[in-house]
Amino acid sequence: MKELKRIYAEYDSMELAELAAGRIRRAVRGIRRMTVYRLSKHHQPVNGRIRFTMLPANLRMDNYATDVLFSEMAGTAIPEPFLRQDSELMILCEAASGKKIESLLHATGAMRVRNG
Repeated sequence: MKELKRIYAEYDSMELAELAAGRIRRAVRGIRRMTVYRLSKHHQPVNGRIRFTMLPANLRMDNYATDVLFSEMAGTAIPEPFLRQDSELMILCEAASGKKIESLLHATGAMRVRNG
């Protein structure tokens, strides 16, 4: 039985992790398992949520009041950084393939590459 090695790498999005997994699977032999995990477990879609904005309004010289505006949020109106879902790619491979996989992980933009 060959010695196995577990490698973890973090990516900015699920798509990048899946693309890297496909590239590594095509380029390297000896891979036993590859899994992509979403790191932000409490992420919820933004569609259907309501955004509230409070505006100060001066009705008289001495009195201040606030006015509340609200609107429903659309998924297309949310800036891209808020839609990101950090993810982690876990690779279980033969120990002889470890160095080549780590270099491909760095080439595909992985952050925090570590052995497990």
